Amino acid sequence: MALKVLDPKSALRAMELSRGSYRPKEIIELKEAIDGETRASELAASVSGVVDLERVKKIVAMKIQLDGLYIDWIEGRIS
Repeated sequence: MALKVLDPKSALRAMELSRGSYRPKEIIELKEAIDGETRASELAASVSGVVDLERVKKIVAMKIQLDGLYIDWIEGRIS
């Protein structure tokens, strides 16, 4: 996976978008899914005393996907 660096115009757009409270539904839904998976993982770990590494990998993958959605929003592919 390649690291994407924003050009100055996109960086300014990201700052403008971050000032508002609006987020595309794709971002909101994925953030909610990440929060739910994180809570479930924390609960399971607190009960069992064992961290489920596969679940952690899934959460990390979801967060990487979220980063991609933010890039899509900045670049106008989702709104």
